[in-house]
Parts: sequence; C-alpha cells; structure tokens
Amino acid sequence: MTLSVSTASFLKKLAIYGAIAAVTIPCILLFPFPFRLPFQFVMGVMFAHGVELSHEMIHQKHFGRRWGGAIGFLLGLPMGVEFTRYSLTHSYHHRAVGTPEDEESFSYDFGKLSAPLSFLLHLSMLSHYCTVARSLLSSLLGHEAAIRISMGSAGTTAPRWAIANVMRGYKVMALLLFGMGLITAVLQTPVFVHLWLVPLLFAGPVHALIELPEHWGCQRDTTDIMVNTRTILPSRFADWLTNGNCWHVEHHYKPALPMADLPRLHEAIAPQIKYLNLGYGEFYREFFTELWRSPVAPTD
Repeated sequence: MTLSVSTASFLKKLAIYGAIAAVTIPCILLFPFPFRLPFQFVMGVMFAHGVELSHEMIHQKHFGRRWGGAIGFLLGLPMGVEFTRYSLTHSYHHRAVGTPEDEESFSYDFGKLSAPLSFLLHLSMLSHYCTVARSLLSSLLGHEAAIRISMGSAGTTAPRWAIANVMRGYKVMALLLFGMGLITAVLQTPVFVHLWLVPLLFAGPVHALIELPEHWGCQRDTTDIMVNTRTILPSRFADWLTNGNCWHVEHHYKPALPMADLPRLHEAIAPQIKYLNLGYGEFYREFFTELWRSPVAPTD
C-alpha cells in the first residue's frame, strides 16, 4: 500500500508525538515533585499539540473515515475534544467565517477579554470544560436536543447519525473517566492525576494561546479571508507546535491543502494579507498593548 505524501508526513508527526510521550511518561512517574513538573508541562504541551493534529484529520481525511475518526478521537481525548463534534463545528466555522453565524469550535468569548481576570479565565478554558461536562451528562441521558443546542448553528444542521456519533464519543469519554476514577479509588494511586490532570492544567493555556491569534482583532464583518483572518510567520518550533495552523489565512483560503504546503501558498498571497505578524511574540506584544488600552477588546 502506497501512502500519499501528506499521510506519510502525518505518520511522522504521530511518531514524534509518541516518542515524546514515551520519554515523558516514565519521567513523570519516576521523578518526585517538583522535578516531575517540567515533564508534566511537556505532556500538557503535547495534549494541545494533539488537538492541532486532530484538526488536520478533519481536513485531510487520513486513513479513511473509520480509522481516521478513531485516531482523531484519541488525539483530542486528553482535552475532552470529541472528534465528530469538532469536525462538525469546525467545518461550520469555515463556511460561516466573517458572518454573524460564525461560531468557533471551542467555547471562547473573546469579547470579554478586557481585564487580567477575564484573560486568565480564557486561558483556563473553563468554558470549554464546562461544555464538555454538560455534553457528557446529556449524552449519558440520551438528550440529543441538548447536544445540538450546545453545538450552536452547527448542531442544528447536523444529520442525526452525526449527532449519534457525537453522543457515542462522549459516552466513551465518560466510561474512561469512570474507569480512571475507579482505579484511583481502589488502588489508591495518583497516577492519573500525575499523567493527565496536572498536564491538563498546562494544556488549556497552551491551546488557548495557539488559537487566540487566528481571528482576534481582525475584520469579522466581511467574508474576505484576507482581512478576517491572521497569519503568523512562525519559527520552526511554532510551525511544528501549531501543526501549521499559524498559516491561518492560507488554511482558510484553501482548507483542503495539506498543512505542509501552506508556506508555499503564503508566498503567492502574502501581499493580500492584512493581518500578518512576524512571530507569536510580535502578536502578543500587540495583543496585550491593545487589550488593556481600552475597556473593550476587539471581538471575535
């Protein structure tokens, strides 16, 4: 079986993910506090990176629907990202960006970023985890309507089979959470706290910082991708960490284009891009300057 170039590239990304996890997990388990904290931070970064890999699975359809869906689900699982739901809401975002109907996949409220406390709440991704908790309960109770409502406009247009898959995914998450809780209580082991819960505290802020620049402060009252989306020219590390999502204008311009090809597309359309930053450092200097300069931050 001959793999496409993009699929082979994705397998390499999965191998790197696995290699980092294989080194990090033993260090977390063997090292005492506080020496395990740096490795828990790395694990949290990998949780966030896994969501970016899952994002690629939405557009590239590696390995077919069944295996691709399973891999996408596992990549998003540590952060409670149900893959079918993510696919539906993110695809809707691509169709609706620049319109009043546009909604992000995660429960962000950029319009409230007007003070340090609101920014810290944004970094915690608390609203996302509350949505996950409600979705877990709704799925266990069989409340399809509640799942649709929680997904916003994407939920109202989704076929019934897709919503059934979303609910099935959340039920699997609930089963895994129950299993972790049971093992923790019976064996009186903190292993899941060390390997998942503490890294999750780091994963939320990393993921939020990756996602925030994509449309923040851009012109969201137009469907022109060149002015409603931002591209950040990345370092090699940032390009890897975000899995090419830093090339966000290019990604919205041609969503089906493999992530590795986005830099070449950038060369062709760069003069048309209104919001372009040289690195994440430049963007966040601009962001913090604007954020606390006025009482109301630019909305998403």
